[in-house]
Amino acid sequence: MTIAIIGGTGFIGRAVAERLILRGETPLVIARGEHPVNLPAGASFAACDRMDGAALLDLLRRHHVTTVIDIFCLGLLNTRPMLDAMAQLGGRYLMLSSVDVYANYAGLLRRETPPIQSTPARETDPLRSFHYPYRGNPRRPQGVSAELFEDYDKLLIEEAALADTRFATTVIRAPMIFGPGDKQHRFKWAIDAARKGGLVKLDERAARWLNSYGYVEDVAEAMVLAATHPAAAGRVYNVGQDFVRTPIEWLLTFAVMFNRSLEVETVPASEKALLSDRADASDLRYPLTLDTTRIRTELGFAEPTAERDALARTIASES
Repeated sequence: MTIAIIGGTGFIGRAVAERLILRGETPLVIARGEHPVNLPAGASFAACDRMDGAALLDLLRRHHVTTVIDIFCLGLLNTRPMLDAMAQLGGRYLMLSSVDVYANYAGLLRRETPPIQSTPARETDPLRSFHYPYRGNPRRPQGVSAELFEDYDKLLIEEAALADTRFATTVIRAPMIFGPGDKQHRFKWAIDAARKGGLVKLDERAARWLNSYGYVEDVAEAMVLAATHPAAAGRVYNVGQDFVRTPIEWLLTFAVMFNRSLEVETVPASEKALLSDRADASDLRYPLTLDTTRIRTELGFAEPTAERDALARTIASES
């Protein structure tokens, strides 16, 4: 049995490869190979364009792949060839999805006005009804072509993959993922402020917004567990920390890490304080939080990384 990681040379993919190697696997990492590849010892690499379905299927067959972990599934444009290959190959397909499939995300973007769900989303809770969330949205992650982001929609991929009975799909809905190598620098705002200490002025609209996070190694472990556990076939799992903090609480948490004295003052939007850009762009009445009970009870998942270690490594990577 070979487990392939599609898009496995980056931030999340490398962590997945490392967790597989710890389990005694020899993962096959597949990417286009346009950039230098730095894989952990024990992984092998093959260059292939994921949008070339015939070449992808041939590669998977030659390496006797039975399980695919897909990190870089963005929309059907770049994932349909992968799903077509899986239909020929059979086996297990695990896709990395996102918290953005839930209804609250539509409210956050001001694209719809669903009822505000204040409790963490469960896998059975309402999903958004609009598609292509990055169309017309200037707040896009970096490093992906405009064409792929125009087509971005995890929800459409979930629907297509779960509906195809020729292979078994597992969906991982992830929160904001942080840690060394995070190109989005999700905690830089809090780390920079906490490092300075003293008085921090925080936009009052953002001060108590709730959002789930997951440390990269922990999310990777959840993905590997779900990809290899027989009971996970055909299932959808939320992944992330089993607690949430407000931005105020995150600032104070990082202040403790730095052993700094920190005072947080919430101020009106007119002061253009910390996180005002986020509050300007979003309706922060809508939390983006995930209930992760299902994967913990069904598969026995627990984070392998102590939180203090995760935060210390993240701080070091931002220095």
